[in-house]
Amino acid sequence: MNQQHKDNIAGNKAAQLRQAFDHSFALPPSADSPEVQDLLTIRVAGDPYAIRLIDITELVTGRSVVSVPTVTPGLLGLAGIRGGIVPVFGLSSMLGYGPDPGSPRWMVLCGAEEPIALAFTDFEGYLRLPTSALHADENFSATSEKTKYLDQVARTPDGVRAVISITLILATIRNRISQHRPTKEK
Repeated sequence: MNQQHKDNIAGNKAAQLRQAFDHSFALPPSADSPEVQDLLTIRVAGDPYAIRLIDITELVTGRSVVSVPTVTPGLLGLAGIRGGIVPVFGLSSMLGYGPDPGSPRWMVLCGAEEPIALAFTDFEGYLRLPTSALHADENFSATSEKTKYLDQVARTPDGVRAVISITLILATIRNRISQHRPTKEK
């Protein structure tokens, strides 16, 4: 499959997601409908995950990431997004899988004041589930690299997916950045 074909597929998925997202706000809320959660479905190192739509600002694809010398773990580089320079962290590294073998095509932009992008290779789609389909999982451990950023599991039509806590990942990244930020001398 050539690169242009891959870009067309990626563009079509992004357009479908935008359309589903916009359509969800066009409908009036139903008094009968259960509370719902909107999720993006992705894969990291082949494993299925979900990200709450409410935790992200934007889904981005096709941006170049420029590598920079760094001591901050997980930092892939910088990308130009929305007219600004945004640090891009690899979701695969953050979840304990190590760096992606290829260049991640997709990013979720998180945070409004000081945005951070989380990059990953496989975007699958959009899901709207009743809140009752999401549950805490006592198997998640704060000490395990692969589960410390997971806070729930979602039961989907295709099986169970761990839900990534963007809040926990951002707190860790901001802590890492502050630890490695040079101090100003007087």
